[in-house]
Amino acid sequence: MVFLDVDRREAPSGVPDLLRAQGARVRLATLKAGDYSIGRGCGIERKRGDDFARSLVDGRLFEQAGALRRCYARPILILEGLWPGHSSLGVPWPQLRGALVSLSAAFGIPVIPSSGLTETAEIILAAARQSLRPFTLGYVRPGYRPAGWRKRALFILQGLPGVGPSRAAALLVAFGSIQAAFSADEAALKNVPGIGLRVARKIRGAVSPPPIATES
Repeated sequence: MVFLDVDRREAPSGVPDLLRAQGARVRLATLKAGDYSIGRGCGIERKRGDDFARSLVDGRLFEQAGALRRCYARPILILEGLWPGHSSLGVPWPQLRGALVSLSAAFGIPVIPSSGLTETAEIILAAARQSLRPFTLGYVRPGYRPAGWRKRALFILQGLPGVGPSRAAALLVAFGSIQAAFSADEAALKNVPGIGLRVARKIRGAVSPPPIATES
């Protein structure tokens, strides 16, 4: 069963009725941001093409985008009836396209096109159903991938707790390699310039195997 909170101002649009007709449980509420809330993680803003253009001109668009980004981990904008290459309310397509780029690149909000109310309801239901499925993604460390052995070694060492650029360089000088630094005991680590006992313990805790659970 899909449960959705819908902002009261969205009720006359007809989309909540379409959602109910497809079996969704819809509750009207006053949302801080967006028109639809799926649990606490996903928030959806729905805009028609003309409303998108109007909100861009009067400055509401990016204010709403900021609120959506702050309130939800997974914000989505559904955009109805705005076709590539076409202007809306006198706003030329290049300006509309620039706003779409800003939403995706600057705010991290995916924009999903919709042909109308029926497709919008289908998109919302699909997002709600997918949010119910368990989803795991291995952590991908952000940032560049340095070239060259020394730069890569320093990059990896900076992933240790309490280790920044200067401490990473000191570890590499002291031990000569990542493997040797990881294998060093607490006494050897704390004697490296700039490390000390507190950071040495953090490093050993990070590179040591997890404790083996014992039966009680």
